Amino acid sequence: MESMEGWLYLIGSNRLMMTNPRKRYVVLCGNQARFYKDKPAHREEAPIKSGTVDPYKRVADHGRENILGRTLFVFTVYDSYIHEDKLKFGARSSEEAAKWMEAFKEAAEQIHLPGKDRSFVTAGGRRRYPFRLSVRRGSVVRDPSGGSGTVNNHLFREDSTTLAGLRLFKEATDHHGLKSMIRGEDPPALMSVGVVHATCESVFETVMALGSSRAEWDFCYLKGRVIEHIDGHSDIVHKHFHKFWLSSRMKPRDLVVHRYWRREDDGSYVILYTSVNHEKCPPRRKFVRAWLKSGGYVISPLPTQGGYPNRCMVKHILTVDWKNWKSCWSPCRDKDITLKVLERVAALKEFYKIKPSDYMPSSMGPNVRQPARCKLPVAQKENILPIHLNDDAAAFLLEEKNVGKSMFQQLAEDEFFDVPEDSAWDLELDRDLDGQQQNTDLEETSDEDKSGGIPKISAAATIVKRFHGITAQKRTYQDTDQDDIDLLTREGTLPKISSSGTTSCYQSAEASTFLIRGKHYLQDRKKVVAKDPVMQFVAADWLKSNKREDHLANRPSYPVQLFLANQRKKEGRVDDAFFFIINIQVPGSTTYSLALYYMITQPLSDFPLLENFVHGDDRYRNAGFKLIPHIAKGSWIVKQSVGKTACLIGEALEITYHSGKNYIELDVDIGSSSVAKGVVNLVLGYLSTLVIELAFLIQANTEEELPEYLLGTCRLVNLDIAKAIPARPE
Repeated sequence: MESMEGWLYLIGSNRLMMTNPRKRYVVLCGNQARFYKDKPAHREEAPIKSGTVDPYKRVADHGRENILGRTLFVFTVYDSYIHEDKLKFGARSSEEAAKWMEAFKEAAEQIHLPGKDRSFVTAGGRRRYPFRLSVRRGSVVRDPSGGSGTVNNHLFREDSTTLAGLRLFKEATDHHGLKSMIRGEDPPALMSVGVVHATCESVFETVMALGSSRAEWDFCYLKGRVIEHIDGHSDIVHKHFHKFWLSSRMKPRDLVVHRYWRREDDGSYVILYTSVNHEKCPPRRKFVRAWLKSGGYVISPLPTQGGYPNRCMVKHILTVDWKNWKSCWSPCRDKDITLKVLERVAALKEFYKIKPSDYMPSSMGPNVRQPARCKLPVAQKENILPIHLNDDAAAFLLEEKNVGKSMFQQLAEDEFFDVPEDSAWDLELDRDLDGQQQNTDLEETSDEDKSGGIPKISAAATIVKRFHGITAQKRTYQDTDQDDIDLLTREGTLPKISSSGTTSCYQSAEASTFLIRGKHYLQDRKKVVAKDPVMQFVAADWLKSNKREDHLANRPSYPVQLFLANQRKKEGRVDDAFFFIINIQVPGSTTYSLALYYMITQPLSDFPLLENFVHGDDRYRNAGFKLIPHIAKGSWIVKQSVGKTACLIGEALEITYHSGKNYIELDVDIGSSSVAKGVVNLVLGYLSTLVIELAFLIQANTEEELPEYLLGTCRLVNLDIAKAIPARPE
């Protein structure tokens, strides 16, 4: 690992218990962290604090916080065994915070974990936590680690002859106009996509700002304020819109939305909006309160092209009820209004023609009003090329001939399917097929694209691939008695996918959907396609109750004990099966529980990482149990809310562990995190239309533990809340 150094704010409390951010120059070299009041003049200069980052340290992102008038991006470095042993840092930008978080994670991997016999705290033992900082007193420096490390305005303008171009999409859904509107179904989402010559971080800050800088590009915006700050990644925002861009007979609109954001590992930013009702902001008399059902931005980095070092792709998606008067004689204008709002992406492109590509807006005030009717003129649109995409990612372009018409009229009624988001291994596979990576620039389209000749894997190849995976999985579990497996499947309340039913059912997900750490991850930081899981997915329960249903594995009427009882009845059979149960609990007026049962017949000693997890303590388990989510089919808002990034569940949610001779059960309480509960409640609203895929594994942190392997996968198809079965009494 290369050394990293720079300024950070060390956030603590003073004697009056008030937050006190102190600016420190931090040098991180290997696994040694050193803190200085000023930038050191030479490498021998003694730090005011120093310490060692050991493999038990974890990094948690806390998003944005306003501390004493400073907007900082906050993260903590803490001990996975003792969460109180932590340091809280603040950076001036999200990119800077992301680099430091990644640096601390790499530093934690510099030291190998202790051997198996020393991985856990013994009854009379005392574990050492080397990250406790030493403090300099006079000229004496106390360093418990005993180690030492070596301390190691561009204005971007686009060619004026280039026209601002957008591509517009409409989500392909089962919405059928008036009939669907009567049933109360949401209309399809509309999306505009454009390439902006700026950094992702700059565009993110510009879109998030509510101050006067927003009026320079957002022609809809009048004023806005933050009503409530929830946490570093979410808040409640009130926005007023101008009237002049609406019909003359319409009142101005306003919105109260829950705003959530996150930064992905690849440098992309996701901003999500959903309307809410808030007691601090009731409807105003001169405004009509619109209702944003779902929407937001996805800002993704693009490679350098044409001498422009900073480029990003901006997707803006909206589904809004503008509260227009609707009747059979007056067609709804919601779509036309939404399309006008989506034109802000073109305005954003024009905005960065006169701003540096790394421009940062001024700090946001509590309630800032835009100058009177300050509208950024949008350049004349080039021919808009609507794209029709199918599930296999085969795109064909339809060239528009109505150059003089508004871009909104050019959209017409052409539908689109969700723009596919290829994973890293998909892109590598594409490069193997055609010898080069596909061009992702939306402003330029190759002749090959126009003819529909995008290289892709055929449907037949995909079927063969899935069949091969299923065959391999059957070979892996061929030693298990099929009658026993059938017994488990029958006893689960959630049925397995069959030809007779395709809703509210389950099956194993394809392992190649997921990426996990490879053998040389600590050196190359690359993830590889997962192989078949080591455990078999044998049963699932979909339960409802008026309370939490814990420790299902020990109940006589549930699959595990029924299976073990059946095993005991057979002469000469040994209870060699071991179960891994994941019980996901969603609290509320009615508590829903999704219990997934996995089984392995091989000895646990064949899988040291799993064996350490089973026999370890709760803190060790919380620091290693990982979930990888994937929404295979669903609306855009759900896909963006859930994401596809691996998560250490024990660090975000409360998990209760129950162990027995033949099983370990993990009861995951979704209600222990307000953020997770909000995401799951959103998912529940769309649950019957979703196909959800999950993978479970234990994180590998050392050379000895790598490569990672999947414990199990699952694919949940169109779960129906109404089909949840009441939990049987204990």
